[in-house]
Amino acid sequence: MGRGIRGLVVAALLLVWWGTALGADVAKIGVVDFQRVLKESRAGREAAEVLRTKQSERMAELGRLKSQIASLQATVESLELSSTTRDVSEKRNELETLLGEFKAADQKYSRLFADINRRQTEKIRKELSGIIDRLGRKGGYLLIVEKKEVLYAPVSMDMTDRLIGLYDEAYEKR
Repeated sequence: MGRGIRGLVVAALLLVWWGTALGADVAKIGVVDFQRVLKESRAGREAAEVLRTKQSERMAELGRLKSQIASLQATVESLELSSTTRDVSEKRNELETLLGEFKAADQKYSRLFADINRRQTEKIRKELSGIIDRLGRKGGYLLIVEKKEVLYAPVSMDMTDRLIGLYDEAYEKR
């Protein structure tokens, strides 16, 4: 008899659970593609422009150093054929110094780009967090997640366009 009662209790619990599951509201979940926000929002485009400007500066400086290196290499090669060992040694030292400057400048710009990119991304994320919080509360969302962490979500859950619009509005008001 103990089994029969236990079975009835389990069946009753299942019916209660099933009934509440059918009557429950569907949880609203939103998905945001942060990479798209970075590419398409006004703040993201401006951050990309800052990087492009720095990249142009980098290319100009590195280009200048490359032409100096090429010129010096040609000088060293011509001196090797016609000059003393001392002259060649001096020019080789000068060439090594210039190559060191080139590497240092390249590393400096790489660190600078990484730092600028990190700071701009963090700034945009921070600004977006407030907008996402307000959007979530106002829209009755249970959860808003970043797209790169989601394996599947219907397109209807993607709120990236709405977020970009709200972010651009807030960005213009500054």
